[in-house]
Amino acid sequence: MKLPIVIHQKPTILEIFLIIIILSITFIPFVYGINTKHPIFCLSIIFGIICFMQFNRITKGKFTPLKMIQKTIVVGFSENNIEINENQNTMIHKWRDLQEIEINIFAYKGRFYGGDNMTYNGIENSIKFIENGQKFKYQFYIENVNQFKSLKEQFTTTILPQLKQFQNLKKLSCLQSQLKFSRDNNNLNNDIDYLDVTDYL
Repeated sequence: MKLPIVIHQKPTILEIFLIIIILSITFIPFVYGINTKHPIFCLSIIFGIICFMQFNRITKGKFTPLKMIQKTIVVGFSENNIEINENQNTMIHKWRDLQEIEINIFAYKGRFYGGDNMTYNGIENSIKFIENGQKFKYQFYIENVNQFKSLKEQFTTTILPQLKQFQNLKKLSCLQSQLKFSRDNNNLNNDIDYLDVTDYL
């Protein structure tokens, strides 16, 4: 299974400055209009939304979480390695060469969590590890519950038993999974919990 990589595009200093200006001309007049009971100033909220949408389009979605999904860069997991594909280029990380592997697989698009019917975007999943002294982190997107089930099954049946032999799973990975499950235990999807690595440490 190939899953799209999530990349957090960092805004430039100029872009941050411009977004602060947009927020200022949106909310300062709006608050002033509320306090002085001059409705005309409240129209700034409409102007601000339009400006923000245009600015976000110009910056290619840097301020919209779902635009972080890079469908041209995908990650695949197998029994022996992690494979990153971008166009014709491939990077392979062999499980046996990795240390302090931290796995967080618990979200897919639309999965409920918390008590207010909030949902995940599906971009919250990640895998971290150290290879040859260098730290790596890949965040990836799971679109639906079927992909989530399939990936969880793949890790449980083939990948985690391998990592147990190599003894290179980080204990924190287990702890974080347990905390996320505790937080989500009362959600509408709690039959699809999280990837439990407890038995593989």
